Amino acid sequence: MKKSKLRNIISMSLVLGMALVSFSGCGSSKGDKAETIKVGYVGALSGDTAVWGQAGLNGMKLTAKKINAEGGILGKQVEIVSLDGRGQPVDSVNAFNKLADQKDVIAVIGTNFSSCNIAMAPIADSKKIPLIATAASNLRVTVDEQGNLHPYSFRIGFIDPFQGEVLANFASKELKAKTAAVMTDVGSDYSTGLSSYFIESFQKSGGTIVEKATGHSGDNDFRAQLSKIAQKNPDVVLVPWIYKDVALIVNQARELGIKSVFLGGDGWDSKEILTMAGPALEGCYYTSQPSFARPITKPYHDEYVKEFNNLVPETEALFAHDGLYWIKDAAERAGKVDRTALRDQLENTEKFDGLLGSMSVDPKTHNPSKPCSIYQVKNSKFEYVGDFK
Repeated sequence: MKKSKLRNIISMSLVLGMALVSFSGCGSSKGDKAETIKVGYVGALSGDTAVWGQAGLNGMKLTAKKINAEGGILGKQVEIVSLDGRGQPVDSVNAFNKLADQKDVIAVIGTNFSSCNIAMAPIADSKKIPLIATAASNLRVTVDEQGNLHPYSFRIGFIDPFQGEVLANFASKELKAKTAAVMTDVGSDYSTGLSSYFIESFQKSGGTIVEKATGHSGDNDFRAQLSKIAQKNPDVVLVPWIYKDVALIVNQARELGIKSVFLGGDGWDSKEILTMAGPALEGCYYTSQPSFARPITKPYHDEYVKEFNNLVPETEALFAHDGLYWIKDAAERAGKVDRTALRDQLENTEKFDGLLGSMSVDPKTHNPSKPCSIYQVKNSKFEYVGDFK
């Protein structure tokens, strides 16, 4: 083949190749003519607390299906991208980074663990991706240790100081408790925070803390700590742990003859605790979100059960529902698919009505104003007592 002809073929190939590269790159920049709006979910999809993560993911999928049937967000269909955080800070951070860097999500919903969201918050700020915690209730989910706001971190649930105050006031005013013991999971930001706020509020109401015990989630024997509590015979015992640990603790407590009323936070909020704890929790109380006790949630509950083969939903499904509709509300107020614009509208939310109730956001803390519900374990079921503010 002549050199001149070969040069012409090579030249034409290069031109054609450049044209193909140019064409394939059109519209590939983030958000440019995207066919869908991607929203991430980080939750415990495996491990001991997968019942919550799976409920959150199912709730996201069901809600996305509803939103898409209604026309989507800004005319675009919603796509859910989920990754397993296993309920652990390191795994949750890795999942968040992958969603941010590889999945092109506009925002991320999750988790219900304070320790995980505390770890993810500064990364959300650096990557400028809105992060909406579900039931994570520690103050440092949205502000750092110095009280400085994490501009890209938000939450749907209430905060531990409020939850602790409600529990303490209920114990002193409604249960007429004069003495209390507190058992804390020292490895949990959630447990340590809720314990401290309960102690402060209970003492302000005139109550006395007769024993402070500690342990670690995953321990199998709490009898040494519980024996000290048994000697003090308190009116109430606060156990702000995750439901699996609570079941073990209260069963061992009853074996030791402790007859006190046990109190807990939203870490108790799983139907599995009823089976695991058995009669040991009968007559005890915990705080949580309004959850499926609100009549307005009944249609969503029934849709969930039908969609997922008679699976009864956990409250995390409602967080997923409200979180996704909150993103829709904020994006439509922003009028465009943009992470920063979305952040600004989330911060300026006033009276967003979800299945968990109406909420407005404090722009200085990103905490919502909403009620706290109290439930009693009665006849091996959760019985709604009422909302408290």
